[in-house]
Amino acid sequence: MGHRRRRVAVTGATGDLGRLLLPRLQADPDVEKVISFDVSMPRELSKKFEFRRLDLTNPAARDELLLNFNDAKVDAIFHLAFVTSRVHGAAFAHELEVIGSMNVLAAAGQQPGVRLVLPSLTALYGAQASAPAFWNEQSHLRGCKGSRYINDKVEVEQQFASFRERHPQADVVVLRFAPVVGPTSDNPLTRLLRTRLIPTLLGYDPLWQLLHEDDAAQALHRALQCAPGIYNVAAHGVMPLSSLVKLAGGQALPLPPPLVRGLIAALEGVGVSSVPVPLLEFLRYSCVADARPALKALDFLPRHSIGDAVRSLKEAVS
Repeated sequence: MGHRRRRVAVTGATGDLGRLLLPRLQADPDVEKVISFDVSMPRELSKKFEFRRLDLTNPAARDELLLNFNDAKVDAIFHLAFVTSRVHGAAFAHELEVIGSMNVLAAAGQQPGVRLVLPSLTALYGAQASAPAFWNEQSHLRGCKGSRYINDKVEVEQQFASFRERHPQADVVVLRFAPVVGPTSDNPLTRLLRTRLIPTLLGYDPLWQLLHEDDAAQALHRALQCAPGIYNVAAHGVMPLSSLVKLAGGQALPLPPPLVRGLIAALEGVGVSSVPVPLLEFLRYSCVADARPALKALDFLPRHSIGDAVRSLKEAVS
């Protein structure tokens, strides 16, 4: 039995994940049309692509989205409008992610049977001494004290959970990605690993998972057809932070926590990327998620190992 051809809306198409996903959607014969909602136009890749300018932080965004969703007759929405690169103010990021998501969900709730796909993060489980060996999809999202980057996304996931309760007829897929790395990815971890001297916490070497950006895009694409639900997505295996630093071509500088905080402040002062202070707990404790359910549900195997993923960072600077 053939799949119904879909009309797919994408918010945040000019972001890291959007740039990787659009070519897959536009090459998919089961996708009839791709409509991008963003403040700037992505590079047009095929005739099935359509751009509609929209600012999710605008108070009128909900009504504009509703009109556009109705007009385009969308039956699937990829909500990718999230901040990973540096921003000048936390208020803008909060408006885009939290208020923007509220606008998307309010409009999506008027679309019968719509499929909603949200990329999220395994980091939302939090890093702490009492963490289990593996977080599963039913685990509580503890977030990270003081981190806008993490906690705004926890709030968005809570919005999506409430949406599922209010609209049981909607298909919602949430993909919690391990930290995404690759030649084009720009996020706190890739900025850290691309520096040559990386401050770490003396006496700690937590285990990490990663996901290559191409595998993240493939998982997003597969979310069009999989069973609704929440899935952790990661490359096979785990690796100590010290090994990630070496494979990325950097050198770890283990220091006591107070010195690390001072060094971070000094590096930030001269414009050198480092791990934000609120995320230091991820340099202390492991945060590892069970990604096995996604392998069956999404019917895909990550093509890149964790080692391949971190080595790919060099492709962007070679």
